[in-house]
Amino acid sequence: MTARRRKRSAAARIRPFWVPIGLAGLAAVAAGAFAATWSGFDPKNVQVTGNRRVSTAQILRVAGIAPHISIWLQPTRAIARRIESIPYVGTVWIHRVPPASLRIAVAEREPFAILDSWPEDAVVDRNLRVLEAATGDESLPELIVRPDIALRPGAFVVTHDAAELRDAYEAMATRQIVPRSLALDRYGGLVVTLRDGLRVLIGQQNDLGQKLTLVDAILAQIVRGQRRVAAIDVRAPSAPVIVYR
Repeated sequence: MTARRRKRSAAARIRPFWVPIGLAGLAAVAAGAFAATWSGFDPKNVQVTGNRRVSTAQILRVAGIAPHISIWLQPTRAIARRIESIPYVGTVWIHRVPPASLRIAVAEREPFAILDSWPEDAVVDRNLRVLEAATGDESLPELIVRPDIALRPGAFVVTHDAAELRDAYEAMATRQIVPRSLALDRYGGLVVTLRDGLRVLIGQQNDLGQKLTLVDAILAQIVRGQRRVAAIDVRAPSAPVIVYR
């Protein structure tokens, strides 16, 4: 009987290619050494795009790009994280452009509301990141939360009441109801003050959609009747109360 042919091992199959593989490895090492040492790859030009509120000078200062390190060896993720520490900066993308350029593209955060936590208040974005201290000149809705929350620029406010007020504001804004301020009473009920000073007592938010539909209908009647109203109480939707001035 003819003996079965023994299957060649993996080492035997690649043995003819050892020399090309070794040469390719040496070439890769040489290319890496060239990229690390040739001064022609050192960053000569750094371009910043997408920034309006944050100056290019501040972004470059925080980026801390080493001037004598090849663009291929620059730690782009670490650079991006440093830039993202700027309160108004959201997302950062860094692109290498041979032979000696870096492009930094940023997406900035947009002011969303004033977060009032006595004795401090600050401008925050949609994600409740503190952007800067409020000056009092902003035309933004005010979210009144419990006192003494640390409002350090760049930090995120993670309290439940802040997130609840933010979500309530967005739900009202989609219905063209524009609040001037939102707060929670001692029982956790939502209290809203509209632009004209009218107060809306909403209470618990588990049925917020139903209550906002009711508020919308009442506001439409008030506008048509030109009545001066001080407050609307829909904490009990089946028996709303209107307080006239």
